[in-house]
Amino acid sequence: MPAVACPIPGCEYVTDDLDAAIVAALILAHTTTHTPGATAAAKVDRVKRSVISAAGTSEEWEYFLSRWLDYIDATKLTGRDKVLQLLECCDEPLRKDLTRSVGGSLTKYTVDEILAAIKKLAVRQ
Repeated sequence: MPAVACPIPGCEYVTDDLDAAIVAALILAHTTTHTPGATAAAKVDRVKRSVISAAGTSEEWEYFLSRWLDYIDATKLTGRDKVLQLLECCDEPLRKDLTRSVGGSLTKYTVDEILAAIKKLAVRQ
């Protein structure tokens, strides 16, 4: 069978002069390169939330804050989702202390208010 060109306009792929079944398989395999999303993308790991605990150092706080800002940037969180994810960064003892210190649910506060409350408990003086 003679060589066969890719039917997609602008593509210069041409098979060799091979058996018809092989040419058909080559053209079929080649057309997958024209399908959106057909190129294999690198697998990207999910972005991990950092964790903060009570009674840490100011250096640990700065590291946490840096990681938190990177996390927000990577995940594009906004509004209440940002508040909920920030609360999930707290280990369980810190989260209990936060809840006690505000006297109930933390979700009604802004991210800045929660960060200030976390910092009070997470950085030992």
